Amino acid sequence: MRTLSIFSSYLVLFFMLVGIILSAGIGYRFYQNETLAIESDFRRDVDDKAAALERELLINLEVLYAVKGLYNSSDNVTESEFRTLASSFLVRHQNIQALEWIPRVSLGQREKYEQQRRQLHPDFEFTEREFQGSMIRATERKEYFPVYYVEPMEGNEVAFGFDLASNPKREQILKKSRDLDLSLATASITLVQETSNQKGFLIFMPIYRGEPNTLIKRREKLLGFVLGVYRIGDMFETAIKYTGAQGINLTLVDNTGVSAEQLYSSYTSEQSLNTTQIQFTYNKPLSRFGGRQWTLVTTPMLGYIAERRSLLPFISCAFGILFTLLCGAYTFAVIRRSFLIKVEVEQRTQELNEAKLELEELSHTDELTQIANRRKFDEQFEKEWHRAVRSNTSLSLIMIDIDNFKQFNEHYGHLAGDQCLRDVAKSLQSTMSRNADLVARYGGEEFVILLPNTNESELLADKCRMIIEKLHIPHEPSSVSEYVTISLGVISANPTQNSDPLAFSAKADKLLYLAKDLGKNRVCIEEPLILQKGDVIDFKAPKK
Repeated sequence: MRTLSIFSSYLVLFFMLVGIILSAGIGYRFYQNETLAIESDFRRDVDDKAAALERELLINLEVLYAVKGLYNSSDNVTESEFRTLASSFLVRHQNIQALEWIPRVSLGQREKYEQQRRQLHPDFEFTEREFQGSMIRATERKEYFPVYYVEPMEGNEVAFGFDLASNPKREQILKKSRDLDLSLATASITLVQETSNQKGFLIFMPIYRGEPNTLIKRREKLLGFVLGVYRIGDMFETAIKYTGAQGINLTLVDNTGVSAEQLYSSYTSEQSLNTTQIQFTYNKPLSRFGGRQWTLVTTPMLGYIAERRSLLPFISCAFGILFTLLCGAYTFAVIRRSFLIKVEVEQRTQELNEAKLELEELSHTDELTQIANRRKFDEQFEKEWHRAVRSNTSLSLIMIDIDNFKQFNEHYGHLAGDQCLRDVAKSLQSTMSRNADLVARYGGEEFVILLPNTNESELLADKCRMIIEKLHIPHEPSSVSEYVTISLGVISANPTQNSDPLAFSAKADKLLYLAKDLGKNRVCIEEPLILQKGDVIDFKAPKK
């Protein structure tokens, strides 16, 4: 009996120990789940702030597009016109330091430009920054890009007349923006008009005479640049001040170069002492802006975590010890087993569903180009055809063929040919802006674009033609161009019950081959119209 009593005592003590361990485990699990919930809330709060910052960046870029529209609509924009438009935007966007017009001025034109500005600004001249930091008269160089118009003038007097080409890094960005016809931002800089330690950056938007579509023409017809000057801190504070969550340390980092550069931090070195017990961090890359890749590096302050902690993990641990150890241990084992079985079943079901979706996607994807294949096109074409018949809407089809692709393969080899097909497919895919549009590889070097309910098929086809030529893929054996080009056949119709879909697609194919017969690198459509763009004439086949 004594032995049995001792055994029972040890058994009770054993189950008490098991109960304590299980209760502690339950409490810890609650703690971990709570931590995950806090981290999820933290990521969502950071995403909100990142979205607000991205919106602010896009809004500021739209301002430059509006100023660019002024120059596109007028051959001679006066200072009064520029300042009137710019000031109206600056009232609504106070985080913009300045809006500027930067003309392209040759050495021979320098004196003329300086004299014109001296009529209103007697001390005006082209300037540059010497190595000691002071502003001096710009030295003679082949070409200048001075700050000619600036709004507001107050606070930006030092920048007035400053030649941006005097700085090699900015001159490099100017040339790149000119050659690519892209709006580009600089890395963080100290503005010539800056009096504090705040960093800033510039965004250049090129202005051309006409619409040059080649590198040489863009260099010849460049008029200058519309320039936006921004203080990073002002923009950052404007973007996030209305977002709800507090207690988050935010650091804006530029990851464009080889090494990351800190642009802005929302907390001081003293405040950083409150983050010594940080449990997690979150890096949120922003959408690429002006050729720069910015990342939001975030950490929660201790107050942020403390506000979201509860006593539940500790209460559950203490309360679990009070349960009957045997019943508690048994119940916990059953629940845990049921949970694990459920998780396993759900996991296996999810894996099966994912495998099914993956197989279905593979059956509709071209292995080489990773776009839709012929099978996917045939299914989508049949579905969109019936949809157009039911809703009495239009359906457009663009047939595309790479010009002289056989010669390309023979000259550069099949590996280069495969890469060419991938590049062409990727560029065609990038032109699509709607989920309903479909780009597919039709076979060999042929592609097809299906466009439901659109009246812009001709514009899209011409855009595809130009974007492929702008890839500048060398094609020495081509009889059309030194670069890879494409020919396109475009057809649009409102199908009815009596329409023949095979005849519809056959017509697009005939238009494609008409484009190739007429000299390639062109678009043929149904309507009897001839468009001229640059050096390429787009002949269009007459309607039936």
